[in-house]
Amino acid sequence: MTDEAKPKGRTIDLEKADALIEHGWALFLSRGVQSVSMEQIAAAAGVSKVTAYRHFADKHDLFRAAVRKEMARLEAIQGTPASSSGTISETLEAFGLGLMTYLFSGPAMDFYAALAGELRRTPELAQAFYDAAPGKTFENLKAILRDGCASGSLTIHDLDLAADQFLGLLQGYSSFQIALGVEPVPLAGTLDRRVRAAVDLFLKGYAKG
Repeated sequence: MTDEAKPKGRTIDLEKADALIEHGWALFLSRGVQSVSMEQIAAAAGVSKVTAYRHFADKHDLFRAAVRKEMARLEAIQGTPASSSGTISETLEAFGLGLMTYLFSGPAMDFYAALAGELRRTPELAQAFYDAAPGKTFENLKAILRDGCASGSLTIHDLDLAADQFLGLLQGYSSFQIALGVEPVPLAGTLDRRVRAAVDLFLKGYAKG
């Protein structure tokens, strides 16, 4: 019996659903949501259009499923900040280098270029994605700063403001360059220098003297 001949109430085929999500996500990243059809996703996943629609109501339904899967992956990567036996400078440098390496990676840049607009049209999904990824990054940084205060390395009265300032030092004007695809100097090659400079300047303001 073919997929198309099976009753509509059948159990979802998880392998095919995963294939649709994987190939749909890749197409969304490369082309944007509006330019991709369910037929194209089905073809890339090696299933029929009918099968695709049995698993997902439409491409926006599939997009939401793909975002949730990406959220789970990013949340697992985030975890909790590992305790460090190094100095606060070393801990912040490790955090900054890890974050900026990810932000300057192809998948991250493709995501914000192609999919941020679609997320804005789904506020509840945008909030959930923020909580799982950027929001988790922010909380992890605040935990590092809180530990620095507890150890006597830092003096910070407003953790939210300080974390925001540190992230601003890391990214600077590059966020506009990345969004527009304009890089007068290849940004990936500046990471070490950028992170060290951000940490040095941040500690001048918050290191306990």
